[in-house]
Amino acid sequence: MKAHRIIAIAAVAVLAVPTYSSAAEREAPHRIVGYLPDWNYQPFSELDLNELTHINIAFCNPDENGRLFCYIPDEKLKSIVSEAHRHDVEVFAALGGGGGCDGYLQHIGTPEERADFNANIMDYCETYDFDGIDLDIELGSNHQIWDYYGDWCTELRALCDERDMEMSTATAQWVAQKVTPDTFALFDFVNIMAYDNDLDKQSHASYEYSVECLNYFSERKQIPKDKLVLGVPFYGRGYTADGELDWNSYMSFADAVSKGDEYYSTDVCDGIAYNGAVTMAKKAELAKNYGGIMIWELTQDANGEKSLLKVINDTLRGETSVAGDVNSDGSFNVSDLVLLQRWLLAAPDSELADWQTGDLCEDGRLDVFDMCMMRKMLVG
Repeated sequence: MKAHRIIAIAAVAVLAVPTYSSAAEREAPHRIVGYLPDWNYQPFSELDLNELTHINIAFCNPDENGRLFCYIPDEKLKSIVSEAHRHDVEVFAALGGGGGCDGYLQHIGTPEERADFNANIMDYCETYDFDGIDLDIELGSNHQIWDYYGDWCTELRALCDERDMEMSTATAQWVAQKVTPDTFALFDFVNIMAYDNDLDKQSHASYEYSVECLNYFSERKQIPKDKLVLGVPFYGRGYTADGELDWNSYMSFADAVSKGDEYYSTDVCDGIAYNGAVTMAKKAELAKNYGGIMIWELTQDANGEKSLLKVINDTLRGETSVAGDVNSDGSFNVSDLVLLQRWLLAAPDSELADWQTGDLCEDGRLDVFDMCMMRKMLVG
């Protein structure tokens, strides 16, 4: 954009903030699916729902009688679904989850058990006005549940079709070994958990691992690319002295950024490997060739201009959003600092391609304070 510059002695440039249409008003060819945990649902009120297409409530699991429940109070859950619908965001009940799948086998082992259980699932979805269900069954390939999984999915698909509901699944290579292409074809889309890779000695969620996972499900499981939704983490994990993934070492992206602005664009903070804004934008570019992005999980994000959800939304919808990237080349580096400095000094041929990414102080203006922030990020 072009803007009039007001250059003072301190080289302060003041810009009027332009207005943009909301994401809901723009075409959204890709899915942006975010999980909202039932143990930390309060940050829902802080979400920009215009940056999402789907919210999955994690998790809605059965009691001993096969009736679903989650830890969000009933009226609050209905309010969350209603507010999401006001923004044209679909809400799914996510079933299972890591550590939440042990009680499922007893409900799907026979046709009679499945019929009763599936009826309970449909009743639950209708009670809270869910738009669909997301099967997140995270059990090893040697588990007996996979002997009944295909039949269960077929019967659920029929019930969802009767109610005009959608059905998705969250899966990973270690989960999907016994799931056939015919079973995967029953889902409207498939969320690929391309994180927690314990074979990598440096990053549990590298860009290369994302490519590997997408290729596996596209080629081995024959899932159309437009149904594959790339899963990304809003958290990081550390490593032991032996270079093994430390499952007890964890940091949210919000916590990483709180330790310094330089951690917004990098992928490591205090030995914890995560996906910063540059890597996240690169993954979102990759996801443009597929069905979109899935996020585990929304409450781990930073707020405002440091939000990874904003990076994903802007990248998938054709906007640049890497903080500091005033020349809009997709990354933040010293060339952006040089350009901003020249722009503040009113040097010829120093137009900013995207001034908003340079507003690191988030005060609606560009000045030397933003330039100082840039220097600090680059030094970091």
